[in-house]
Amino acid sequence: MLDLSFLLPKRISDEALQDEYERYVIEQRLNNPYGVLMSGEDFRRYSLGSNWLTGLKDTAQKVVQTCRLMVGIHDYEYYLDHMRSQHPGGVPFTRDEFYRYCLDARFPSAGNINKCPC
Repeated sequence: MLDLSFLLPKRISDEALQDEYERYVIEQRLNNPYGVLMSGEDFRRYSLGSNWLTGLKDTAQKVVQTCRLMVGIHDYEYYLDHMRSQHPGGVPFTRDEFYRYCLDARFPSAGNINKCPC
């Protein structure tokens, strides 16, 4: 008989699950202090003993970022992360300045005719 038990989520102890829930609460409070947290019961039900929700969220963010880049909308959050990690002393553009810079780079003004806007 074929053993497919490895596909089932691994059971984790109540203490480990509580630790995971506490990490979840801390992370959510840092990211969005006014957000609504999932209850401990919901966390237990949705976690399945793994961190698959975080992986799913990361994947969804990458898909959204890719779709935006395909239509020419640059990712401001990625830009901020880059500025924090690569240029810690630099002052990042505001969101409006960032999008204006991206638009000017993609569609140069009429005074700069030698550049192709595509």
